[in-house]
Amino acid sequence: MNQYVRAFVDQGFVLVPGMLDESTLGRWRAAVDRTAATVRAAPDAYESRYTMRTEEKSDTWGVSHIFDPALYDAVFSEVFDHPALMGFVHEVLGERLRFWSAHALWEPTSVNYELNWHKDNMETERYAPDGRSTHVQFNVCLTADDCFRVVPGSHRRPLTDAERAEVDSNGTGSLPGEVVVRSLPGDVLFMNHHALHRGSGVAGVVRRTLHMNLQAADEPTGGHTSWRFMRHEGYLQRMSPTVRALMENTVAWDDAHPLPIAEVVRRRRASRYIKKHDARAAGGTQQ
Repeated sequence: MNQYVRAFVDQGFVLVPGMLDESTLGRWRAAVDRTAATVRAAPDAYESRYTMRTEEKSDTWGVSHIFDPALYDAVFSEVFDHPALMGFVHEVLGERLRFWSAHALWEPTSVNYELNWHKDNMETERYAPDGRSTHVQFNVCLTADDCFRVVPGSHRRPLTDAERAEVDSNGTGSLPGEVVVRSLPGDVLFMNHHALHRGSGVAGVVRRTLHMNLQAADEPTGGHTSWRFMRHEGYLQRMSPTVRALMENTVAWDDAHPLPIAEVVRRRRASRYIKKHDARAAGGTQQ
């Protein structure tokens, strides 16, 4: 695994082929199939990701917060007990981890999408010359997936003028050095979320991908993702021991590091801004 960790540190992403056996692949894909059907039937009931939304019709390409009780499927907990997958994360971040996010992604049915170039969490200026990662974000590809575009090494330096122009304009244009990552079913794509990247998707081309993110339990940046459902009475007791520990670490860190009011307001505004935009081919924004 060391060669993959080295590539992750150097390039800001790495694709590890064939991590899932056929049984796991089928079980996890079926869980995302169920989630996609549930969300498509009533998209406004969830934190859906849209390519198009009107009073008469909508088109989704995924949903956020699949550990919310309204969407939770016990199969999703298996991801955090997968030895090879979690072995990679532990090698990068250490043994004690905290939960950040878990989403499910699929194909839109009628409208292509193009997300703009960005660094996650709206941390456009953040980079680490040594390649250090404050998160490990990963796509578990349950079908073929070529939706991820990234500029290798961009997590280790400031943006170039061309990159900044694309970010500032919510652009989706080609950038020097960008790579399209082409994944096969069972591959796992690990990403540093401070690498400059974006997503795209073609309507009708089947996609089933789990998109998840973890941090070291004592990472001093980030955090504040103890989502409301984690604090519901009895919720954590429903989770597997591994997931319960991840979420307990998240809650404990957030409680020990309250956000200033100004930052709370900024995050709420950013969240509203992201949610109100559809990921259309023209002007799609990050989600």
